[in-house]
Amino acid sequence: MATYVVGVDGGTTGCRTVIFKENGEEVGSAYFETPTKYPQPGWVEQDGQEYCDLALRSTKVAIERTGVDPKDIAAISFTNMRSTFIPVDKDGNFLTHIFIWQDIRGNEVIPWMHETLAKNGMTELDLYNITGFPISAVPPSSKIYWFKKHYPDLYEKTYKFVTPQAMLLRAYGVTEDWCDDDTDANWWQICDADTFEYRADIAEMFGVDVNKYPTNYKPATRMGEITPEVSALTGLLVGTPIVMGSGDQQCGAIGVGNASEGLASVCLGTAGLCIGYSDKPIRHPSGANHVLGHPGTGHWQMEGHASASASAFRWFRDTVGQLEQGAARVLGTDVYELLSQEAQQSPPGAKGTIFIPWLAGAACPYYDAYARAAFVGMTFSHTKSDLVRAAMEGIAFEMRDMLEALKQGGLKPFEYYRVTGGAARSPLWNQIQADVYNGSVETVKVSEATALGAAMLGAIGVGIYSDVHEAIDNMVHVADRWEPIPENVETYDEIFKIFRNTYQALKTDVFPAISRFQGVE
Repeated sequence: MATYVVGVDGGTTGCRTVIFKENGEEVGSAYFETPTKYPQPGWVEQDGQEYCDLALRSTKVAIERTGVDPKDIAAISFTNMRSTFIPVDKDGNFLTHIFIWQDIRGNEVIPWMHETLAKNGMTELDLYNITGFPISAVPPSSKIYWFKKHYPDLYEKTYKFVTPQAMLLRAYGVTEDWCDDDTDANWWQICDADTFEYRADIAEMFGVDVNKYPTNYKPATRMGEITPEVSALTGLLVGTPIVMGSGDQQCGAIGVGNASEGLASVCLGTAGLCIGYSDKPIRHPSGANHVLGHPGTGHWQMEGHASASASAFRWFRDTVGQLEQGAARVLGTDVYELLSQEAQQSPPGAKGTIFIPWLAGAACPYYDAYARAAFVGMTFSHTKSDLVRAAMEGIAFEMRDMLEALKQGGLKPFEYYRVTGGAARSPLWNQIQADVYNGSVETVKVSEATALGAAMLGAIGVGIYSDVHEAIDNMVHVADRWEPIPENVETYDEIFKIFRNTYQALKTDVFPAISRFQGVE
């Protein structure tokens, strides 16, 4: 009889359940899009109950579609969008909608955060060296301080600020008080990045109660089991073990086998992530990278985060690739395949056209909300093929900038890269990445690496595998590999210098002026 493990991925755009065999083979899945609300500029929200209901529904449909016998499911575990929270009262009622990580209303209190640090004789770098996070609107810290400022009554009613992981665990039947995994705790920006434990003094400094945050456990901890009520909603067998998972990018890292030095994982999805592993505490000297826990090892990972990434290429598809979209519908093919074919008509370097991909501002390593996207270097000789290739190259340059920052943070040189996300489906884009990073690029057989990572933690939690390394050996399988082409590496090294210099040339006067003209101060 086959043994199965289930990974539930509560992502930004939807909830997905994926069922895997214990060897990592994907059996089947179900996905439901989560409606997102934008009540005011900069506000990004979802309904908490709807989020949980869609996750439960995805599990039920996945089991029905695959025909897997629920008695053969050994465990279920979870992964989720990070830097996201919702306040709940003592009775477990949601007090607001979910504050999604893309929400930027916390920008309002960032000056206050800097003032608070200064009053306490600290700098932002001091805070980073404690918590592993620079100040920005992405972590929930600024949004919680904004919430307390504007909704003091609701803040007083708040029993806990809970993450999607905590919501999913509760929805699937865990009766333990609201709980989360410790590898994600640093997002609150009141935790020690070395120990993942709350710092009451940091919370007190910013005027929040540390008791309003979840209780944290290590990933792969067995947290409970499926109840009769949840069994009726999901099709899971009563008593199926529920295992603590981790955040989407931590699970995505182990889902591609990133648990050793010398390997970096690169995710080109809705956002872009570059992740490196370390067996000792690490910091970037100027605070450019996030520091989080690494699931299954108790060690650390350092991350670079891009706000747009492959979303920038989707924007390009929608605004410039309308002809290809129409042709794809007629031909019954993937529009991205047609765009890749067009990009192949342009040489490496796109004849000197460079795409700056900051459609949502620049994150790591610049953290510049004023930065904007641009094509530079165009002449009459340039064609649409050059623009397509430049867009693909520009996103890879942004990833390289983050990879360089990871190395500045003390990680050992990367020998190879495992890539996931939409870009990983393009052989051309994978070759571009190998050439831009000057290292071997690999893809893995399971595209849903985040759900696989959660399932791996489930397998560890019930003893199928002893640790994350054994789980990787059995469940992660390489699909393809691309080696860098020396002459392309030389070309991209030259263009990458221009890419970086373009930011330096525009950051002081041009980007802030454009932002002011656009009404963003």
